[in-house]
Amino acid sequence: MELNEIHNPSEHASVSLKVVLLVFSLVLIGTLGYLVWDANNTPSASNADPLPVAKQKQVDTSSPAALECGDTAKYGFSMTFGDKWNDYKVKQVLQKDMDPQPGYALVTCYFQMPTSSTEEVWTTTSVDHDAKYASLFAVSVYTPAQWLASQDEANKPTKLGETTDYVWGWSQAQALPQDLQDSKISDDIKNVVATFAVVK
Repeated sequence: MELNEIHNPSEHASVSLKVVLLVFSLVLIGTLGYLVWDANNTPSASNADPLPVAKQKQVDTSSPAALECGDTAKYGFSMTFGDKWNDYKVKQVLQKDMDPQPGYALVTCYFQMPTSSTEEVWTTTSVDHDAKYASLFAVSVYTPAQWLASQDEANKPTKLGETTDYVWGWSQAQALPQDLQDSKISDDIKNVVATFAVVK
């Protein structure tokens, strides 16, 4: 077919074909218009209205409470304990009370749980636990010099955190009474330690 060639009427689109194409175009434009409108009027996850404040759980994590151990104003720290730890308590040993002197840390906080063991070691008070309790792990607060010295020990502590003035380290108990071994609470120690935070 040449440009400017004259066409006979049989080569032109029929009226019915033109009507079908027109209807198809209108349906296509209408469908696309609806999809655009729907996309602009459906709330997305990012711009959805927030839940009313009354229905949201408000948790203030900006300033957790320091655990009662040592000088919390100077070197306080916090940890989160799960349901397994409902009966835990902390026994602190200050540097001035450590034997031998000078003490190896500013304070050591022993995290202990009650035990039903009748063995003498657990029914009497010790440096690291009260009577009828067993220490599962300890957190100590060191000066930087004390921390360096602790790294030469056979059972050196694991660092939890540090500032220019203090270093926090933890260590797990070497022995537990049978009932606490059976309870598997020691499996949860690392979960607790993972929540460590310095309280300022």
